[in-house]
Amino acid sequence: MSASEHTTLYLLKRIRAGDGQARADLVQRIEPLLERFARGRVPSLLRHEQDTADLLQSTWLRVLDKLDGIRVDAPGDFFSYLRTVLLNGLREALRRHHRSPIDAKAVDSASDSMAAENVAIDDWLAYEQVLARLPQEQRVLLQMRFEFGMSFVEIAEEFDEKPDAIRMRVNRAVQGIAEVGDG
Repeated sequence: MSASEHTTLYLLKRIRAGDGQARADLVQRIEPLLERFARGRVPSLLRHEQDTADLLQSTWLRVLDKLDGIRVDAPGDFFSYLRTVLLNGLREALRRHHRSPIDAKAVDSASDSMAAENVAIDDWLAYEQVLARLPQEQRVLLQMRFEFGMSFVEIAEEFDEKPDAIRMRVNRAVQGIAEVGDG
């Protein structure tokens, strides 16, 4: 099996062709990366109701049912989709929690951001705003590297490129954050 046969795009192609094992292979490949991203993102307000494992399970349930309809045009697009589904799941849990008789002010402040633990809300919001203004490829590279914790080698496999080329592209994307943030 070549390295390209281990990429997310290839696994999605196999799933769409009816390969039942590809679905399990996709989950096995992505689960540790999704867990890295999810760890520490469940707001303290919800921790008694939902933990990271619950969040991962609900994310996979939403994603696996829609694999045939998910549009993935480029390497990394699937990671962006997973990120969106996971964060939307957290927002939905916060909205459900808001309906319960608790301090509404606490819910509003928690729902302002889906920042990881130890990240100030203002920093997270600034990051999200700058990230949204970057080109899609740079956004995906930054998400894969810093949010999913992927190594340059792992990202290079997804893009079918050399790790040094990916490292340079990630560095340019980081520079892009600085430029967009200053602009």
